Amino acid sequence: MISRFLKTFIPVTCFLVAIRSEAADTAVPGFEAPALPYRPKFRYWLPDASVPRQSVIDDVNHIAAAGAGGLEFLPFYNYGLGPALTDWTIYGFGTEAFKDVFAAALSASAAHDLAFDFAFGANQGAGVPSTVGTPGLAKELVYGNMTLQSGETYQGPVPEPNVEFNRLTGFMNPPEPWGTNELVAVTAGKVVTEVLLDEYFYMSILNETSLIDLTNLTTQGEIAWTAPEGNETWVVFGIYERYTNQRSCVSVSNATTALGNGSWIVDHWSATGARKMTDFWDEEIFSDEVIATLIKEVGEYAWEDSMEIQAALPWTNGLLSRFESLHGYSITKYLPILFHATNAWGGYLPPYNITYTLGEYLPDGGLYVQDYKAALSQGYVEYVQNYGEWASSKGLKLSTQPAYNMPIDMTEAVPHVQIPELESLGFKESINMYRQFTGAAHLAGRNVISTEVGAVLGGAYKQRLPELRGLLDGSLAAGVNTMVLHGYAYSGNYVGTTWPGYTPFQFEFSEMWNPRQPAWRHFDDLMTYSARNSMIMQRGIPKVDFAIYYFEIPYRFGLGVFPESHMNAAGYTFEYLGPANLVSDRAVVTDGVLATDGPGYKALVIYNQTQITPGASAALVEFAEGGLPIYIVGSVPNTTVGAMGQQEVSANVAKLLEHEAVRLLSPEEFSPSTLAADGVLARANLSASSNASGLYTFWTSDTEHKSEYVYLYNTGADAIFNVTFTVPCDTKPVVLNAWNGEQIPIALYEATSHGITTEVRLKANQTTIVAFQPMQGTTPAALHAVARSPNVEAIRLTDSGCLEAWVSNFSEAWVTLSNGIRATLLGPNITDEGVKALGPWDLVVEAYGPSANNDTLEGVVTTINVGTLEDLRPWTKIAGIQNASGIGTYSSRFRLSKDSKEAVIISFGPVLNTLRAWVNGKQVPPIDPANPVVDISKFVVDGDNSIEVAVTTTLFNAVKANVDRIFSIGYGPQSPTYYTGEDWQDFGLIGPVELRILRKIPIE
Repeated sequence: MISRFLKTFIPVTCFLVAIRSEAADTAVPGFEAPALPYRPKFRYWLPDASVPRQSVIDDVNHIAAAGAGGLEFLPFYNYGLGPALTDWTIYGFGTEAFKDVFAAALSASAAHDLAFDFAFGANQGAGVPSTVGTPGLAKELVYGNMTLQSGETYQGPVPEPNVEFNRLTGFMNPPEPWGTNELVAVTAGKVVTEVLLDEYFYMSILNETSLIDLTNLTTQGEIAWTAPEGNETWVVFGIYERYTNQRSCVSVSNATTALGNGSWIVDHWSATGARKMTDFWDEEIFSDEVIATLIKEVGEYAWEDSMEIQAALPWTNGLLSRFESLHGYSITKYLPILFHATNAWGGYLPPYNITYTLGEYLPDGGLYVQDYKAALSQGYVEYVQNYGEWASSKGLKLSTQPAYNMPIDMTEAVPHVQIPELESLGFKESINMYRQFTGAAHLAGRNVISTEVGAVLGGAYKQRLPELRGLLDGSLAAGVNTMVLHGYAYSGNYVGTTWPGYTPFQFEFSEMWNPRQPAWRHFDDLMTYSARNSMIMQRGIPKVDFAIYYFEIPYRFGLGVFPESHMNAAGYTFEYLGPANLVSDRAVVTDGVLATDGPGYKALVIYNQTQITPGASAALVEFAEGGLPIYIVGSVPNTTVGAMGQQEVSANVAKLLEHEAVRLLSPEEFSPSTLAADGVLARANLSASSNASGLYTFWTSDTEHKSEYVYLYNTGADAIFNVTFTVPCDTKPVVLNAWNGEQIPIALYEATSHGITTEVRLKANQTTIVAFQPMQGTTPAALHAVARSPNVEAIRLTDSGCLEAWVSNFSEAWVTLSNGIRATLLGPNITDEGVKALGPWDLVVEAYGPSANNDTLEGVVTTINVGTLEDLRPWTKIAGIQNASGIGTYSSRFRLSKDSKEAVIISFGPVLNTLRAWVNGKQVPPIDPANPVVDISKFVVDGDNSIEVAVTTTLFNAVKANVDRIFSIGYGPQSPTYYTGEDWQDFGLIGPVELRILRKIPIE
């Protein structure tokens, strides 16, 4: 057994025993200074094209200086909602002024070799300037109706449509009600009953067998029809197709050109809509030779954000025929029941106050609604595929946030996007929710997955760097490996804008980074940390222990009761696949493993799922025949999706249940021990003694370099994890420190036929990477420690090549090596006290805020000499800086009897935002805010030493203090209570800052 680790203040590495070995010869090249392609990008928020060209160039220069790898150019235009404070007929999207600013950003990016991504359109990229009512713009179905009693005859106009359906307002432009309506169908149905669902909302149940298509009875908009005899009420529907007339970006009311009239949402359910967008780029923007040349040089992704589009019922030309071709029957007579809440944006509101159904109100709308969603999903796949083909023709790739919020299959769409992207805001910052997205991508071989990370509702200028770092870490834990920070706000002058500068969303969302943020000076530490992690995560093929089958259309944020923490505690990783993924070409079982060349799932779990497509049910039978363990937990998925295929599903499920590879279990019976007993083992297996319910791991296999990488993220309390990594026993383990770039061979481990077992110590919210690299040639396994006394905190290699132990006290210590030798360690007593608290501290604060008259965009920086602090405490408890934002510089001196036989470790205490330190004028390595402990042995001298610590704040306190006199585009914060209703944020160095002296003893 490996001995227990001691102390929480050990040096930077998470592993206590480290010796130099041949593993150093196989270190990851470039890890210390990762290349630009791995570095995070900033989403760049541009107010409009009226801004000075030089201001945009300056911003790109700032982005490069902060250590970013690129930018995502987003012409924001105030989220498409106005007001326009400049003339958008001149400065709108696609104008000459826009092209000039666009070219400036491209040119500046090229000067720094930054990657350049661009939104397809203004606001979020969903719309384009166009002549209204032309092919390729978004369409919808609407309806009007009337009632007839049995035996009653009606002759007259088909019911006119109600185009004023329930719309969501406030964050996207509503569809505009003008325009023509084209009759698609006339249908009728008999009412069974009407039920009140909620205030103002009713459900009207129609008799399914009574539904009838009356379209062939209409002539030039007139219909003659007699309701069947009886004693019932009938409803006659006139169903119409129309353009939604929804703008993604408004412009001016008196526009005389398409460019001045804003951008109109394109059809997202066919290739026609994609071509509408790409034709505009080809004809209006890429026709500029300078832009076309620069795009080839630095362009990387063409991008669209999550869809924020509305319709009474999303529609596209040819959907009726697509539906019938896909499902084998006509949807026409069922059209009235498609106007269901789940087909609206986010599923929030039914389009009309009466929802028609064929029985009880079903959350997904029922069989025919499911079939509609499948046809719409197929159209969306065509849409993104067309974008991808166009992007490839330009030397670009397509990146988009596919499907969610809309009534289509996200897991089907993800594989068709070259660089699929999710967002921490929409996915609720949940690793488990991220996995619903990444499974489809990983199975399809999309091993570069992007995220829009950092957006948090609740006020701008309040996000702390450790919070942003946590969002990065959670993304990485699910295999998301390309970071786009939300975001960098244009920092130049803009009309109606005061300090702290242009702030998109009217101060609603964090975070808006630029040089006015105090933490900007330290931003490169986080950028490089993120880049090192991304570099490793992109270096190979993700490997995941098992897959979970999950069917949900539209995608909903949340899965319910799957026992995630139980799986974490045993070290298991998992992700989700939908029906379309199971029938893909990559979903092949070989030797009992699903997708061996991809994620390599060792099992498939079907957890409380009731529905499955015929194709997916057939795939399950093939998987079982190939020996893949399948666990059906809770409900059996024996109901078809949609109206067709039940007989096939029933036959396949019956056949599936006969296979010995299939187990039926209750939720109470299914556990990690169930998997382990069946030989389905976690690649990073955790002992039962580890408190690991909050530990996430992600495994990447680099076949090119014959290396394995495991990312570990502890979301729980400080803990020691006993981990067995399933790698060959002659593999060399190395810890990769993403904060300072060190690659330190691990020497405390046991190598067995099951793999390599070692202990990993992680503080709360700390991460690490463990790499396993091959031996060189025929080199035997490196000598390593298998045990040590509790007072041995680390082992290091001296400059002369000898091993030495770092011991925490005066007692005897020992180390047992893998060759069986037990070395007893004796050494001199240390000459200084074991722990030294540093202080008192002199503090100088650079306070950021607006000028007295609030007449300069840059504001002012006021130097406050706070004086000497006998004890460390937050600024809110220090007179004169209680409400300050800015940078604080703490300085102190200490005396040390330095001895070459001592190691000096410093602990800074909690890091509230960012922290950098200098000892005797030399900057110490970047400090992990989750474990702010650093070895400063090489920085200290015998005698007097100086230390300087710089900490930063957010701008929240300064904004809160001035909330009534700050403006962006002429307006103050939309929700002032985000500032007035919250306490002042605590910042500063709060310590205690302590030195710890360890004795260094040679191992002989």
